[in-house]
Amino acid sequence: MPCLIRPFRRAVLLALAALLALALPASAHPFVRGGEAPVDSLAEVTLAMAHGCGTEDAGGGDPTTEIAMEVPEDVRIVEVAEVEGYAADLEQDDDGRTEVVTWTATDGGVPAPDLPFEAVFSGEPGDEVYLKVFQGCDGFSYRWIGTPDEPADDPAIRVQLIEADPDRPAPDPEPAPEPDPDPEASEPEDAGEPDDDPEDADAADESDADEDADTPDDATDASDEQPLDAAVQDTDEGGLNVVLITTIVLLVIVTVAAVLAARSRRQASDGGPQDA
Repeated sequence: MPCLIRPFRRAVLLALAALLALALPASAHPFVRGGEAPVDSLAEVTLAMAHGCGTEDAGGGDPTTEIAMEVPEDVRIVEVAEVEGYAADLEQDDDGRTEVVTWTATDGGVPAPDLPFEAVFSGEPGDEVYLKVFQGCDGFSYRWIGTPDEPADDPAIRVQLIEADPDRPAPDPEPAPEPDPDPEASEPEDAGEPDDDPEDADAADESDADEDADTPDDATDASDEQPLDAAVQDTDEGGLNVVLITTIVLLVIVTVAAVLAARSRRQASDGGPQDA
């Protein structure tokens, strides 16, 4: 009998060793606690980093300072819980869907943080979803991105989908944010702002109309007055010239007449004209 027990014990020990050997790789990389998520339900998920950088010992290694999880198309992030010592940031597309969740250490970090969040997994029970994760430390990093379709040195985190949870229905998606207006379609800044008060606009129009109406009259008056003044001035100057010429002519005639009269009297006093 002892001879039979010994081989049995040896077989049990070998089986346990084989199980441990299979379990070690699984525990040597990040994983989702429980490994399962109900389809089309509000699933509570905890991403466990397992270990820090530089070692595969559970909970050991250098502190993890950054974790970035790529969100697959069939997973919708609903809420990311607060984690002591880490700040979460969500990178979203134009429709408001979260594409990447990043946790950044705020106080040095720990080797293997737990990162809880709520999400909705779409698919069928039995499907597998893979979460690709980047783990960064000071001077070292891992890229947990390997999948059956795209193998890599470090495997991605596998999540097994199970039946929907009727007690935790999936919430409705949040509406997409309103798009920003096209800056090119907006009115240029130098185009001027429209008048808000119609009365002010009417008053301004009337004022402009009055100014426009006054301007031609003033111009006409000025144009009419200028030729008239010039004509009067020319007439006055012409009259003065005529009077001056007439006076000179009269003086010449009077002078000639006086000379002739004086000569006639001289001849008469001399007894008649003398022969030349």
